[in-house]
Amino acid sequence: MKPWVTFDLDNTLIRSPFAYLHFLPWLKDQAQKRNLGDDQLWERIRGHAERKWRRGDWVASFDWATIVQESGLDVLPDPMQPRAVNLRPLVLPHVDRMLRELRRLPVSLALVTNGFYAYQAPYVRALGWDYVFDAIITPDRSGYAKPHPLTFAEVTPGLVHVGDRLTHDVLVAHRAGRLAIRAGHRSPERDRIDPLSPTRIHPDLTVEDYRQLPAIIEYLLRRV
Repeated sequence: MKPWVTFDLDNTLIRSPFAYLHFLPWLKDQAQKRNLGDDQLWERIRGHAERKWRRGDWVASFDWATIVQESGLDVLPDPMQPRAVNLRPLVLPHVDRMLRELRRLPVSLALVTNGFYAYQAPYVRALGWDYVFDAIITPDRSGYAKPHPLTFAEVTPGLVHVGDRLTHDVLVAHRAGRLAIRAGHRSPERDRIDPLSPTRIHPDLTVEDYRQLPAIIEYLLRRV
């Protein structure tokens, strides 16, 4: 059985297409209708999601359609599949080359994201990545959200997980018994910290250039 190499999506391979191309334009429209600032309305929505997270309902805290409905706003439609040309500027440098090289190795590839399937699949398909990845794991389909280790139940045995967040990616990889590589477009940490998290979380490796990753995976495979 080939081991799994798994990736986070948003800000790891691509800069949050659901947020930039769909949610933020919708939010701006909602704010204008209510004569509110975008930030003011977002804080209302984010606060509602955070309360779900603190109650332990991690999956529901990423269900943006339900969250905005419970916040008294208009329906948030699912995103349509965009043209690839509109997505390419959001893809991080050297990602496509890296994925092509990984497909030549004896590994299975998966996306493990906290975004719901309807919020991620249109962008994955538009880029042709649905043919690159052997599985797409989302909270609404698996029943778990990172950093719960059972998020990785379908992609075992796992070799390494690659992501940009300490809690959502590094911590969950270690909990699921695999190595953690921190990479991508790393913004200041605003992770929703699991109460059981250690006070300090360290990746096994940090990658600044995705052109380095295939050689790293080859090295890890030789050590399995």
